[in-house]
Amino acid sequence: MKRLVSIGSLCGGFRGENGKNGNVWICTLIGWLTLLSLAVLTWHMLSEMFPLLIASPSETLYYILSLKTETLVRAITVTLFNSLFGFATALALVSMIALASFFSSFFGYFTRALNKFIQSVSVLVWAIVFIMIFGVTSTYPPILVTAMASFPILLSSMTEAITNLEKEYSELSKILELNKLQEFRHIILPGSIPYMISASRSALGIALRISVVAEAFGSSGGIGYQLVYSYDLGLKVGVFAWSTILIIMMLILDQLILGPIERWSQKWR
Repeated sequence: MKRLVSIGSLCGGFRGENGKNGNVWICTLIGWLTLLSLAVLTWHMLSEMFPLLIASPSETLYYILSLKTETLVRAITVTLFNSLFGFATALALVSMIALASFFSSFFGYFTRALNKFIQSVSVLVWAIVFIMIFGVTSTYPPILVTAMASFPILLSSMTEAITNLEKEYSELSKILELNKLQEFRHIILPGSIPYMISASRSALGIALRISVVAEAFGSSGGIGYQLVYSYDLGLKVGVFAWSTILIIMMLILDQLILGPIERWSQKWR
């Protein structure tokens, strides 16, 4: 208990005060190590209780290390490609829609209705529809499904950005006598970057998780395909191994790449 109290005081009582004394990294590391220890311990206990259903952490680690490098790299590459391509597609569509919405108030109302409609459609529905259209072996369904999952997040953030920036800088635009195109180029577009970076972090996380679902239905490869393939073979350790690989990949992408970019954008904002 005394150790917990000392750690709590070191991290500012876990109230966000740790940034003042330079202990941010130490406290973050302690938090992650604690979570990892609890997760592995719980996992080990469950594997002991249900050995026929749950592979142990040691079995899973051995399976991952025994995977062929070519198989591992290809699965990760396919999933990353599907996720990033789908996200980029959604981002491009949102950018064009945002431009049209800024110039036309009617199109803005249409965009809000479109956003609500896409949010109401389940990802499972998108996956089945795209697989029916393009086929099981096609690479398009995972990309399009991730695009449809990322689209509402990015569009909502872009709509919020345009609304806030118009309110904040409307007087400045009038003073500078900017036309609509100049206002979008010099105010809306750069001002919306912090909003979009924050939304991109969530959208990419969703894209990674959703692309696996689409891959599971098809046979174009990827981590989702490997998960279902292991399940079909009754290889429980394979299911846990590929799930672990996906979790590690998502954490690395979020914590080492997207997180720092988002923090930088908020400072710039």
